[in-house]
Amino acid sequence: MRKLLILFASSFILFGCSQGVKLDAPELDLPKEIASKSLKGEAEKKKELLPDKFWEAYNDPILNELVEKALRQNEDILIAEARIEQTLAMVRYVGADRFPYLGYGASVTRQRTSEETIGPKPGSTYTTYQLNLNVQYELDLFGRISSQEKASLYRYLSTLHGRDAVKLSVISLVMNAYFDLLAKERMVEVAERQLQTLKEIYNLREKEFELGLANIQVVLQARSEVEAIEQTLKSLKQERELLRNLLALLVGESPAKMFERSAKTSLDYPQALRLPPLLLSEVLERRPDIQSALEELKASAYDVASAKAEYFPRITLTSALGYQSIELANLFKGGATFWNIAGLITGPILDFGKRESKVKLAQAKQREALLNYVKTVRTAFKEVQDSLIQLEMLEGRIKDLEQRVKTLEELYKVSELRYKEGLSRYLEVLDSERALLSAKLDLERLKADYYKSQVYFIKAIGGGF
Repeated sequence: MRKLLILFASSFILFGCSQGVKLDAPELDLPKEIASKSLKGEAEKKKELLPDKFWEAYNDPILNELVEKALRQNEDILIAEARIEQTLAMVRYVGADRFPYLGYGASVTRQRTSEETIGPKPGSTYTTYQLNLNVQYELDLFGRISSQEKASLYRYLSTLHGRDAVKLSVISLVMNAYFDLLAKERMVEVAERQLQTLKEIYNLREKEFELGLANIQVVLQARSEVEAIEQTLKSLKQERELLRNLLALLVGESPAKMFERSAKTSLDYPQALRLPPLLLSEVLERRPDIQSALEELKASAYDVASAKAEYFPRITLTSALGYQSIELANLFKGGATFWNIAGLITGPILDFGKRESKVKLAQAKQREALLNYVKTVRTAFKEVQDSLIQLEMLEGRIKDLEQRVKTLEELYKVSELRYKEGLSRYLEVLDSERALLSAKLDLERLKADYYKSQVYFIKAIGGGF
């Protein structure tokens, strides 16, 4: 007996030493600082982190209303909230195993004893009445229950961060769709003006052809340009309707209800994002998807610990207290009381690899969680770098195109002045206006892309959560 106790104690000590769960995030070979021309700031300045409601920085009441509605009504966010409720319930469910179980029992048994048995009245028939309270408690010496509880707790934290990741994704989608819609509204206006100009050019070309001043090729070219811009205008209007449907889906409303009043078609473009150079550690702390993956990795480590604890015996204490009698009238008399206390040790001897398979399954899931964490971090780093490249590229292209628009505006003014002074034909005015409107159309596309790149950057660094 003494040897058995020594062996049992040794197993407990060895298992306790081997059950240390490492929860540190793995080190990755990535740059410590994320810097770019688009992230400028003096080192001594206090870092201007984004506010929680970062969309309000654009000072657009319609955008603010859309985002707030999406946060309240979007189905993906509501689904994420439901997952939080599930994992919180699981934390409470698993945590309850750490405490004693108190129950009750009541029974009425009618039985007949064997005539061949040893007892006071062999072959007798009688009824037994019993009412009792029972207590059961498992001693968690090997950490099975505590590991399960910690795993469920980290999984709950993972769903909290997962909810924030869903929110960030939905907000980004709403902002992108809204900026696209604004751009499409303005592009439709420009395209309609361009169509009007091209029709005027076409009419003038026809008159020139009738007077013998132009050949049929010039007329057909003008008609082709009218038909092309008509197709462009139809596509823009179709894309505008699709964007309205997308916004309605994201916000959780019907398109008809949402667009009872038209979206505004002008937007004061804010200053380009200017932040000090970011540390990679800051991105890791801010991104909810990274934090969610990290908490899931921690949960998987405790899943392994819980599975390993299955190798060792379970020690359960049970106790019962109550009344038992063969006469119902005597059930609550003092002599009818009974009690018992018992200790139970159960453990595996031969299970044909069941517990080993459970450990291997938990370890495989832990490796999956680790790889998912590494992938999430590397993806986050790539998204930040990509967003910076896009911002820099679009800033340069917008500046170049804005300069081209200014030049074409000057050319248009000159052509108008020359026409008024009788130095040129009206066709030259229309040609310069056509070039100007085409450049403005391209500029609206670039500005929408730049806005969406800002949103992409905000999402890449974890938003304001």
